[in-house]
Formats: sequence, structure tokens, C-alpha cells
Amino acid sequence: MSKYFNIGKKIASGVGQAINKVKTKVNKTKLDKANSNLDIAQHKLKASKAKLGQTVFEMENKMPLTFKGKKGKSESNKEAYKRIQKDNTKVIKGMLDKAAGKK
Repeated sequence: MSKYFNIGKKIASGVGQAINKVKTKVNKTKLDKANSNLDIAQHKLKASKAKLGQTVFEMENKMPLTFKGKKGKSESNKEAYKRIQKDNTKVIKGMLDKAAGKK
């Protein structure tokens, strides 16, 4: 065997070793679960503060808003499916008309 084969073998053996060394975090007590929820809530608070700060900055400097508010109800899966089907039908009809020579 060549010396290059052995080098490749050594490199391949080290792949994924970092994943094996990281232990999973499993909450065993109610206190662990509460601490985990607290950490998640703190991260959400930090993100919302940053978002608010960005919006305030944009309003003060008369810039377009990065985070626009959502008004009204969100689109359901059924409505999204209908919209996509309508768009796809238009595109396919246009392709068929173009192929048939119609305009």
C-alpha cells in the first residue's frame, strides 16, 4: 500500500470526533427545566430588545423599517396552496400557449 492511503485513513478516523465529545443536556429535575425555560426567555427578551432598538433607530433617522408589523390574519395552508396552484396554472398555460404558437 502507498503512504497516501495511510494518511487518508488517519484523516478519516478523526472526522466526527467533536460530535462524540459533546454531551446532550437533558433536564432531570424541575429546577433544571425552570432554568432552561428562564434561559430561553432571556434570549427571547434580548432579541426583542434588539429588534425594538433597530426600529427606534430607523424611525429617528427616517429610514424604511426593517421589521414591519403584521396586520390582519395570516395565510392558512389551504389559502397558500390555492394561491400557489393559481400561479402555477398561469405559468403552465403560458408555456402551452407559447408552444402552440398562440399569444
